[in-house]
Amino acid sequence: MLKLWARALPVAAAVCSIGLCTAANAITLPPAVAGFRLTTAPKTYGPSTLADHVDGAAQAVMRYHFKSCLYGIYAPGGRGSQVITADVYTMADTLDSFGYFSAQLSPGAAYVKHVSVGAGGFMLNTNVTFWRGPYVVSVTIAASQPTANFHSAMFSIARAINSRLSGSSAEPSGLHMLPAGRVPYSEMFQRRDVGGERFLTNGFSARYAAAGEQATLFICTYPSNSAASAAYHNYLSSSSKPFSLAPGAHPQLIHGLGSSAFMVKTRFTGSVIAALKGKYVVGMFKTANALVAKRLVTSTIAHLH
Repeated sequence: MLKLWARALPVAAAVCSIGLCTAANAITLPPAVAGFRLTTAPKTYGPSTLADHVDGAAQAVMRYHFKSCLYGIYAPGGRGSQVITADVYTMADTLDSFGYFSAQLSPGAAYVKHVSVGAGGFMLNTNVTFWRGPYVVSVTIAASQPTANFHSAMFSIARAINSRLSGSSAEPSGLHMLPAGRVPYSEMFQRRDVGGERFLTNGFSARYAAAGEQATLFICTYPSNSAASAAYHNYLSSSSKPFSLAPGAHPQLIHGLGSSAFMVKTRFTGSVIAALKGKYVVGMFKTANALVAKRLVTSTIAHLH
């Protein structure tokens, strides 16, 4: 499990002795931290080779304009099979790094501990993951019998890598569009498939417990009003299909909310409300309280320009 913002230049795939370098930027892994040393020179993976490294996880990474991954292995004194691995993913920009990071975090999981490293991170028993600028870093204990110092070394390696990264720790500016009251750490950015719909793209979202335990509000931004209108009407059409509708449900148009709005109960994403305003599509799904959901969407629409 990997599921918290100034723009950086993309990183090319030129390999240094320890790290990945370009004329404008340099990413390096610390050769030694807390008694652990790199066992070999780090490897760099690009879009065409990432699947060789992370196999089934490559598709999830590639959703976010992935550029490269720098991978290193640490062991006590640089020797042995009991190791700690480090992955530094470079994405196209901070939206993509935040997006990939946020997609890995389950905010309600009791076993997740949020930690102050980079722009934000979380720690599991054997993993620390954080993001900063265009980077997402994952440090993992890969040992069958780790000694107590492995856990402290894991976090020390994460902090040492963070000290070598450039990029802002500010949150993505688009998050300010989301209304107050969201579930902590539930914020996400998705390049596509917001709410499971392929035409809902480039969306910020967060959960709002006041509207239901899983109620999620999203704001999708499009390059033009016409593109937003097409996505909105595709959403209405998809939600209104017989196989999508909950038994006995019918779409209801809402007047006076944005330039067009609807509510409907579906089989797969529960009660849905969505509205169109300019280049934005705003909505909520999996809502349990329709009045609260409508109020949140109305408030969000009112503050969009």
